[in-house]
Amino acid sequence: MTVQINSNNQMNQKMKNNIKEFFNEINNSDKICVIGHIAPDGDCIGSVMALYEFLKTEYDKDVCFGFDGKIPYNFKSYIDEKLILTDFEDKKFDLLIVLDCGDEERLGKYKSLIPNSKMIICVDHHKTNTEFADINIVDPTISSTGELLFHILKFENKQISLKMAEYIYTAIITDTGNFAYSSTSSTTHRVAAELIEIGVDVAKIDNQIYNSKPVSTVKAYIECISNINFYYNNKLGIAKISDEIVKRNNANINDIEGIVEFIREINEVEISCVLKEYNPALTKVSLRSKNDIDVSEISKKFEGGGHAKAAGFQINGSLKESEAILVKELEEYLGKWFT
Repeated sequence: MTVQINSNNQMNQKMKNNIKEFFNEINNSDKICVIGHIAPDGDCIGSVMALYEFLKTEYDKDVCFGFDGKIPYNFKSYIDEKLILTDFEDKKFDLLIVLDCGDEERLGKYKSLIPNSKMIICVDHHKTNTEFADINIVDPTISSTGELLFHILKFENKQISLKMAEYIYTAIITDTGNFAYSSTSSTTHRVAAELIEIGVDVAKIDNQIYNSKPVSTVKAYIECISNINFYYNNKLGIAKISDEIVKRNNANINDIEGIVEFIREINEVEISCVLKEYNPALTKVSLRSKNDIDVSEISKKFEGGGHAKAAGFQINGSLKESEAILVKELEEYLGKWFT
């Protein structure tokens, strides 16, 4: 079975040309680096590791990969962290491939690799992608960067190994909420079916991703959801993950996930928000929405990015200050819908 890019099973000529250039650049490059966005999630990790595996097994190249941020507990078995590129101050690359990242700022410390790379290719599915690379393969209609990578490989009739299939399947399920988000298409399910036919053990991956929370993480999670603040007739729900909560429960802030989705599950809530305290003057914001509310438009106002129903950004301020800023910002936006 061969599926094509986007839910309409069509691929425009520009996309075809860019994919051909993608493989031409790989063929013509000796030193290649594959990286994703800061604070890597499942789609980022799955996509980067799938492409790294492909390049290492199919080409005689000097290939490395990088992640800026701690690897979440449920993805640690996917990565040999000793291989992550950390010493790169004087590194130069023929080709830098950026996956699941919409702009240069979200590369974090790896942004410095851009001027040291002869060619930059970006493969992404974010609506807010700025097309900062030399070659951009971007499809915001697709469920995940993992699914997009699958189509790219299939377009050139490349073989997908079991290990690659596991990485890609992980990327897809984490960015579709286990096929529950509106970005999931019939094509997404066909891709998943083909990955299962390759040999992906669905139950094994599901247990690894969703059923392996440490007790410390669960305790911090419970404390956070016990203190959700609601605004605008319960249409907005905000939870805060403070450094105090993290330390009190001996948890890792990057491992406390799923709270923003939990808030969105509440019947009255239209916009859910989680604020994470990375230091007393820096707050990471995650937004989710229902129905016709596009949180990527809100995110762009704060120089962030994402999708219509899932977006994120940072605010230079404390948790308390950031909550006040968001409540004020969302008052006008929510007023369009709920006055």
